[in-house]
Amino acid sequence: MTVAVVDVETTGLSPRADRVVEIGVVLLDDRGEVEAEFETLVNPGRDVGPTGLHGIGAGDVVDAPAFADVAAHLRSLLAGRVLVAHNALLDLRFLAREFGRAGQPTALSPSLCTMRLAPLFFGSGTRSLQALCGFLDIPLVHGHAALHDARATAELMLAMLASDLGGGSLAGAGVRVDFADDGSYRGFEALDGGWSDLVTAASAYADGSTCPPCRTLPRDAATAAVRERDGYLAGLVAALPALDDAPPSMAPYLTVLDQVLEDRLVSVAEADQLVSLAGELGCGPDHVTAAHRIYLEALATAAYADGVVTDGERADLDRVAALLGMRSRDVDLALSVVRSGAQVSLPRRAEVFAPGDRIVFTGAMSRTRDELEQAARDAGLQPMSSVSKQTGVLVCADPYSQSGKASKARALGVRIISEAVFSEALPVTGVRA
Repeated sequence: MTVAVVDVETTGLSPRADRVVEIGVVLLDDRGEVEAEFETLVNPGRDVGPTGLHGIGAGDVVDAPAFADVAAHLRSLLAGRVLVAHNALLDLRFLAREFGRAGQPTALSPSLCTMRLAPLFFGSGTRSLQALCGFLDIPLVHGHAALHDARATAELMLAMLASDLGGGSLAGAGVRVDFADDGSYRGFEALDGGWSDLVTAASAYADGSTCPPCRTLPRDAATAAVRERDGYLAGLVAALPALDDAPPSMAPYLTVLDQVLEDRLVSVAEADQLVSLAGELGCGPDHVTAAHRIYLEALATAAYADGVVTDGERADLDRVAALLGMRSRDVDLALSVVRSGAQVSLPRRAEVFAPGDRIVFTGAMSRTRDELEQAARDAGLQPMSSVSKQTGVLVCADPYSQSGKASKARALGVRIISEAVFSEALPVTGVRA
């Protein structure tokens, strides 16, 4: 069996406008045994879409290859094999569109859609991959992770075809899709032959070419890289010399720390700046760690001001804790301190926003866009739909966002802050979040 089982995760459902953010491929030989696997995140050059569904954050794809970087190798893996996917028409349309954008238009081999095949074995009703795998006790622990979904789809296909791999009609579950050179969809043909007919048809698409392996970034490696980036400041703080006497005030350090964390990122340059400042103030690692706890408790005070800590506020606290070299239990402790009645505040600039500042929002936040823009108007700010040189600040849901707005803001040097910083600043301008 010469098969490539494919799954892609995407920024949305439109192959015309959305992009692939992860690819998983399982290659099977003519006995149904796994030959090889391919897995990588893909940098879409834009917002990553529904992180809550596929679990991929903007920070995960920052160092991932673009589709153009993996296109040649991926093309060589798929050529001449029966392409198998669950809801194959959608996945193939995304792949063809990406190959077209990469300047490598590809005639994709005929495919087998396990979703279209399912009614022959399970009857009518639900045809989701998760449900079908549940019927057959096929493990699908990490749904919407491309390689895990491809592995599950491979097992599902083998289970459904186990009784007769060589004959019997596939009842239109075989599909040949027609694409233009730019990858746009032109139509498809349902193939009514059997499995052997599909294998023969796919073999005609083999071109004999090979391509060296390309750079990849599997999901687990991306997670480790994000953790390493987030832990950079903690490593520098640990390297500070130990001192017996605490400085008289950590206010200058806390003020700079607050500015650095506005966008919920700590760059290497910013981390170096903080450590240098700590040294100038005569701070050792214990002093800086104490300052970080004060900062976290101040954020917890703001989050708990209305008596409720939302999921979004908790996620923001966990994000800041990670950047400061702290853990989730440190957030629990900070919230316990605040709930006991403590009110921790930070030294801050007199005004976070100036009256009339133009403000832009990007990404899915804890409140609707209308609510955020109304809060901005109430604070005397001017909400705008796009970033320009006149933009005063961009409020970004994901600090690693590659949306058009975030990319333009970075290029123009526009100040970027998190939703948490925006909400905390509103009382200063006269409006509560």
